[in-house]
Amino acid sequence: MLRNILLTLFTLLAFSGSAQFVHTNSQEVRSPMMELNGEWGVLPVMTLGSDDVLLFSFDEMSHTYRRFIYRITHCDASWNPSDISEIDYIEGFNNMPIEEWENSVNTTRLYTHYSFTLPNENVSLLLSGNYKVEIYDDGSEDEEPVIVYGFSVVEPRISIDASVSGDTDVSLNAGQQQLSFVLNYGSYSIPSPATEIIPVIYQNRRRDNAVRGIKPTYMTGNSLEYVHNISLIFNAGNEYRRFELNDPRTAGMNVEEIALYGDEYHALLYMDKQRRSHSNYIDENGRYYVNTHEGYGSPIEADYAYVHFALDVPYREGGDYYLLGDLCNNIMTPLNRLDYDAEGGYYHTTQLLKLGLYNYMYVWVPSGGAEVATYPAEGDFYETENEYHIYIYHREFGARYDKLIGVSSVNYKLERN
Repeated sequence: MLRNILLTLFTLLAFSGSAQFVHTNSQEVRSPMMELNGEWGVLPVMTLGSDDVLLFSFDEMSHTYRRFIYRITHCDASWNPSDISEIDYIEGFNNMPIEEWENSVNTTRLYTHYSFTLPNENVSLLLSGNYKVEIYDDGSEDEEPVIVYGFSVVEPRISIDASVSGDTDVSLNAGQQQLSFVLNYGSYSIPSPATEIIPVIYQNRRRDNAVRGIKPTYMTGNSLEYVHNISLIFNAGNEYRRFELNDPRTAGMNVEEIALYGDEYHALLYMDKQRRSHSNYIDENGRYYVNTHEGYGSPIEADYAYVHFALDVPYREGGDYYLLGDLCNNIMTPLNRLDYDAEGGYYHTTQLLKLGLYNYMYVWVPSGGAEVATYPAEGDFYETENEYHIYIYHREFGARYDKLIGVSSVNYKLERN
C-alpha cells in the first residue's frame, strides 16, 4: 500500500512546501534559515549593542547565479512597518546585494546556497524591536519578495519571571497548560504600564496561537503580574513526530523507504496514526536540522528529497488537516494542507525537503478560520514538553515605534522537573 502512496502522490510534486519567523513566496527558494552566533534552533533575537551576529541563508534550486537583494524594515509588535524613517533604525546602506553564494556539491538536486549576516560592514541596527528582512530577485519583474525573514533586537530593561503549570484555571492536569509571569522593571521608567507594555507570547514559535496585548492582573510597585489569565491557557498538544533522513541511500528513523525515481529522491515515511496517549519522544519542539553523513553540517552537501507524509485518520468534514512545524514556517497554506485519498482512506501531503532531522505535527483547521486544533490527530496532554517565548514591548507615550525591552523562554517539562 505504501508504494501506492508514492505513485498516487507523484502528480503532486509541483506543490510541495518549504522552513517560523520566515515566509517564502517562491517554490524556487528552499530551506531558509537563521542562525544566531552559529547556533541553529535558538530564537532569532540579538541584543542591541552586542557582538551578536545573525546568519541568514537559503537555497535557490538551480546552479545559476541570481542577484538577490536584501531590504531591512523596522516593525512594530504586530510585525507591521513602524512609522519611522530608515535613518532612525539603520546606520549604513539598505537594499544591498547578497554576495556570498556556493553551488551544491555532489547532490542529485542542484541548488545554489546564498548567505549573508547582520550586522555587517555595510549596515548596523540602531533600535530595538522587530525587523523584517525581505529578499528580492533583482532580475525578476515580480515585486513580491521571495523570502521574508523576521527577527528581533532586544535592549534588556526588565526581568521576566515565568512559570508553566498543567493545573490551569479551567482544568487540572488534563489537556492544557497555563503560563504565568511577572515583569520587574526596577528604575526603568514606564509612566503608564497598563497601556504602554505590550506582551506577545508564542508556544513553540507558532504564530497561529500567539497571544498579544494582554493586560496585567496586578500592578504592584515596579512589577506587573500576569496570573490567572485565561488568555494564557494553551492547548498542550503532544510531542512532535519526527523523522531522520541523513543519507539518501539509507532509510533513517520513521522512514520506510527511500529510492531514486528518475533524478529525484523520494522518501516514504511510515503511515502516521491518530495518537490517543501522550508520547514520550524527546523532540525539538518543531525544529529541523540539516546535516549529512558525508558532509556533516555542510550547507552545500546535503541533498533534497520529496518526503511523502500520510496520516491514517477517518475522513473529517468542516475543515482541513495541515502539516505544521518549522519545515513549513509554522503557518497554514495550501502548500502544507493534506489531501484525502478516499480509496486508501488516509490524508497525505508531499514536501521537498533538505536531508536532515525534522519535527512535525498534524493540526486541524476548521472552516471559517476558527482556532487551530491539535487534538484530532495528536491529542492534548498536559505532560507535553512545550516551550513558551515571552516578548515584552514598550510603546512610550507619543513614540512612533515599539521597543523590545525583554525576552524570556520557559520550558514546561524543565519547569516541572
